[in-house]
Amino acid sequence: MSLYKRLRYCYTLYGVPAVSAILVYRLLGLGTPREIKARAAGIKYPVRIRLNTTDTILYKDVLLNEQYAIDLPFSPTTIVDAGANIGMAAVYYANKYPRARIVAIEPEASNFAVLLRNIEPYPNIVAVQAALWNRDGQVKVGGRDPDRRAGHWAYVTREHNGIPVRAVTMRTLMSEMNLDFVDILKVDIEGAEKEVFDRCDWLNRVRVVAIELHDRFKAGCSAAVNSATWQFSKSQRGEIIFYLRNS
Repeated sequence: MSLYKRLRYCYTLYGVPAVSAILVYRLLGLGTPREIKARAAGIKYPVRIRLNTTDTILYKDVLLNEQYAIDLPFSPTTIVDAGANIGMAAVYYANKYPRARIVAIEPEASNFAVLLRNIEPYPNIVAVQAALWNRDGQVKVGGRDPDRRAGHWAYVTREHNGIPVRAVTMRTLMSEMNLDFVDILKVDIEGAEKEVFDRCDWLNRVRVVAIELHDRFKAGCSAAVNSATWQFSKSQRGEIIFYLRNS
């Protein structure tokens, strides 16, 4: 891609600050900046994005294309962002529902570091470094496994082979965060939804689930979630499936 096309692409996605940063780096002979700031329409504060990573996909999908947008018959007051990554969904929800309390849980250390910086301006978001799992204790965050979509990679939670991280159940997370009920549970945990939703004993305290399923990573993810959400109505927006509890 030529410099002109790259700058035009970056301007379309990220605006003038990103283009300025790239030009400065090029003029100084430093190549391309590893990280830029971008501010999407309707988002109060800029977010940090690591170029040449899946951050760019998350920014586009979540903040620009609003893949988690859904019309609800109520105003959410408690939201859990499981698999928060660098905080795009948490930031989106904080702007859409400024009175909601948001818990963002992310296990991978480099993602969590960027998450903390992205949520810093939002006092209603609290971050937890852990993996959502079917038991409390410890699991491993493995190497980045390629998704079938070109250019998309993911950190995957496993029982073995990887960096040890804290594991928590949904029930433990709710207890520690003093959440009696969760209005929106956003889930993007790269295949761990099979463990989390298989024989779950907490879903009666959740009103809406917004989830991306990963059967391409682990067989049985869709089956586990669909079985657990039999009392929910189902709809879909792109790759995100919404389960709304029937009243």
